[in-house]
Amino acid sequence: MFLALPQVPGFAQELRTNAAGEKIIVYRDGSARYFNDLTLIEAQQKDSAAAAYPVVAVTIEPLSGGVDPTEADLRRIAERKLQLAREAEELARSRAAAAINNRIDLEGKLQAARDANRTGESATLQRRLALARQVEQRALADRTEAEQRAAAANNVVAQGRYVAAYNEARLRERTGPVIANPASNQRERQLGLLLPAPPSFSGYGAATGRPSSPEPPPCNRAQGVANREGAFPVSYPSLLFTHTDENLRPFLDGKEYLRCLTWTSRDPSGRRFLHLKLTFANPNAITTYGFLPENSSLSLHLLNGRHISLQAIREAVGIIDHGRRELNYEVTYLLPRGAAADLRNHALDFVRIFWSSGFEQYEILQVDALRRAVECL
Repeated sequence: MFLALPQVPGFAQELRTNAAGEKIIVYRDGSARYFNDLTLIEAQQKDSAAAAYPVVAVTIEPLSGGVDPTEADLRRIAERKLQLAREAEELARSRAAAAINNRIDLEGKLQAARDANRTGESATLQRRLALARQVEQRALADRTEAEQRAAAANNVVAQGRYVAAYNEARLRERTGPVIANPASNQRERQLGLLLPAPPSFSGYGAATGRPSSPEPPPCNRAQGVANREGAFPVSYPSLLFTHTDENLRPFLDGKEYLRCLTWTSRDPSGRRFLHLKLTFANPNAITTYGFLPENSSLSLHLLNGRHISLQAIREAVGIIDHGRRELNYEVTYLLPRGAAADLRNHALDFVRIFWSSGFEQYEILQVDALRRAVECL
């Protein structure tokens, strides 16, 4: 957080002082540099060069929770979306190639069976070939869609349309389905996720319904071994959310791209911590998401409309598990007493995690997972 000083006359950036008392220059795009005489000269040159070109003023739609993203934030997010779209495109092409090869192989086997007059085998191969052709058609359609999405994401980055794309997405969020009574709907969602749904009968088999909410995990009463903060876990890890980019979903065969576990801990002095373990199903995600900087934010949005902002106490980098072909991040956030009380009394709606590659929003299905973890404190 910065204490803003008056804007430097004639420049397009501001001279500010950070919490450590160091002077920095903050540019229009959100980037910053430490201030010194050489920096000032470079800033003057930068603005002189920029004056020769037209500058388009843009308005960025604000986020809920008091966070205003900069153009630099939105550019990093657009680049991350492009990387995910390209990953989906590569998977789609591999799947389509495999489907084509499978169909060609079956055609060869069917022709050989017919030449040898093996009637029974020919009939079986004919059925398999018909199914293989259907799979191939679906794979080719998925490949085309993935290529189109990747091309669209590339256009956003190449044409510098990341601000417009972000604003359009925010507009779609605000103009979603109209809710006659938002407060009533919010309460219904909260109770519907926490309580089992009444059984329904489909006409086939026994009546089915949403399974009951899981029992609260047992609190960790054993002291065990202290972590890096000198804190002892007080709750066992439980699932907070899963997330899969829609570009990747068709190619993961039901597996989630990202899973997040959470637990709480407390040190002897009484400080409380919230821990997240984020596991990606692809080690290459490290180039897409980057790392979690020290003091990066975790924005917790509650079903009552309020939000809580926590800060990471240290930088968290991805660790690759080569055996499982996974990527893991473990990040620790300081949890003030007031925030813990809010989490104990209210259910979660969604969270925003602020990666080095820009923030990403995750919907919460286990709306009381943090509530149960905080109760162990």
